Amino acid sequence: MQTEGRVAALAEGALMAALTVVLVLTGYFIPLLQVFTNIIWTVPIVVLIVRRNLRLGAMATLVAGLAIAFFTGPVNAALLFIQFAALGLVYGYLFKVKARPGQVLAAGAVVALFSLLLSLGVTSKLTGLPLGGLLQEFEATVNYTLEFYRRTGMLEHMGRSGMTPEQFQAALTTMINLLKLLLPGILISASILAAFVNYLAAEKILQRLGLIERGLPPFRYWQLPWYAIWGVIAGLGLWQLGDYYDLAFARQVGVNILYVYLPLLAGNGLAAVSFLFYQLKLAPFFKAVLVIIALLNVPVALVSLVTLGLFDPFFSYRRRINPSGKGE
Repeated sequence: MQTEGRVAALAEGALMAALTVVLVLTGYFIPLLQVFTNIIWTVPIVVLIVRRNLRLGAMATLVAGLAIAFFTGPVNAALLFIQFAALGLVYGYLFKVKARPGQVLAAGAVVALFSLLLSLGVTSKLTGLPLGGLLQEFEATVNYTLEFYRRTGMLEHMGRSGMTPEQFQAALTTMINLLKLLLPGILISASILAAFVNYLAAEKILQRLGLIERGLPPFRYWQLPWYAIWGVIAGLGLWQLGDYYDLAFARQVGVNILYVYLPLLAGNGLAAVSFLFYQLKLAPFFKAVLVIIALLNVPVALVSLVTLGLFDPFFSYRRRINPSGKGE
């Protein structure tokens, strides 16, 4: 019986490795599907770990990597697996030990960020272009864009509209400088998004297969922990400290912390609004009217959501309205 169990486990591992290869190669040969396949190709590995164990999942990942390298080349396969393989292994293990969704997502975000930085480092080594060269390429983009607009006549057309070449160049330079300033925050936000989307895909499949019972609660019950406000305080403090004492590094750290927090706070505020809609039992017509008003006043709506998302964890509006905490 034990031998049969091992054979069945190895057969399942081989099947999941083959499915992983099919998903990866589908995205590789059909670029339009690559965004989708990058989200879900780790799911077979996650399922295998939950059903069996981490060791078998790691073996299947290695076999899949070798098979993919045969079709795409070792460099492409290595970069792909550096970015996502560790995330699949970590998610599989945490789902298997029944970790809480918040813990799984936090660990996934850290792993995704580390994998992204490692991927950038490997790419830099392979291409011979230092990471600092990426920033120089950003700066060179201003001249390339200006020359392109000049050759196509668009610059002359903009001149008739009242914008001089100097003003256009200044606007491009400001945009590039902002991108350079926010680059760390962009990388962190991209890692959080990748971890979140991969988590949702894995959780949905595992629930369909009956391998896990509970996952994330309904969106209206999503809430940042109360201590998340300290991150915002730290970001504001470092930003102001950098401005007051002219400390560029402190200013950049503070601004990037706030940049990372903005979508989290907006999402938290949107969850709070969804909770209020649910509690008030608003008719679909009134919900649609409110959504249209928000879309017509996006800046005001965004500021309102961020503000609500900032104070909601601290004052626990939703827990006061729904003391039972049903659904959390």
